[in-house]
Amino acid sequence: MATSQHQTVQEQFTRTAEAFAKFATRDTPDVLAERVAFAELSPGDALLDVACGAGAFTLAAAPRVRFARGVDLTAEMLRHAREAQRAHGVENAAFDRAEGEHLPYAAASFDFVTCQFAFHHMPRPDEVLREMVRVTKPGGRVFLVDSVAPKDAAPFALHNHIERLRDPSHTTTLSLAQFRDLFAEQELTTLKEEICERPRSFNQWMLRAGHPPSDASYRAARAAMEGSIAGDRAGFKVQVRGDDLAIVHDEGLFLLKKNAA
Repeated sequence: MATSQHQTVQEQFTRTAEAFAKFATRDTPDVLAERVAFAELSPGDALLDVACGAGAFTLAAAPRVRFARGVDLTAEMLRHAREAQRAHGVENAAFDRAEGEHLPYAAASFDFVTCQFAFHHMPRPDEVLREMVRVTKPGGRVFLVDSVAPKDAAPFALHNHIERLRDPSHTTTLSLAQFRDLFAEQELTTLKEEICERPRSFNQWMLRAGHPPSDASYRAARAAMEGSIAGDRAGFKVQVRGDDLAIVHDEGLFLLKKNAA
């Protein structure tokens, strides 16, 4: 059932699908290769990529698995994913449209289930994780990747305020403790955990959300970002670089195991 947040997400990513695909620097070949390596995929795996967007990870992982399926809420993102699939000649992949909270697959259908950079768009990420675990086979793996917010209350709040200025579909970037609590609730065992720093251009980051420097949302986010520099008040480690800002996202990679029944 669609919610107002689902509608906001669809509107945002329909509007910015072209810009997102062009400026999604987090999905460079090197970074994708890092994530694929971290995932430790197996040739016999049936893989599901929840909130797959334009399908970058789905298609990068497909050569390493038996079959890769991506699912996303936004039809325009899925169009880009299917175009990329055809362009790269990937035959063992498919894409479906569905909500993460209601995955249209039977329980224990997949060996490996992932969701990347989407929990911060979800009002109830716990419900999505529960669905991901449901469709994972006992002993299968769950792979979460997302930005990680500062742990303290004031930086946490400002960090998420800036994210929402940039993107109205943003809900909450979780802290490391909040991620770990979600995993414990689903009785997942952590196989590997890594927090890495991802440097970004502020201007490129804004363009990926559809905001050039002339845009009011750009100006508001830029002012808030610059205001956070002293004392690193929002956890972005901001530095001025000419007419741009160098910012950093802390990125969490979590490889988890669903315990056997």
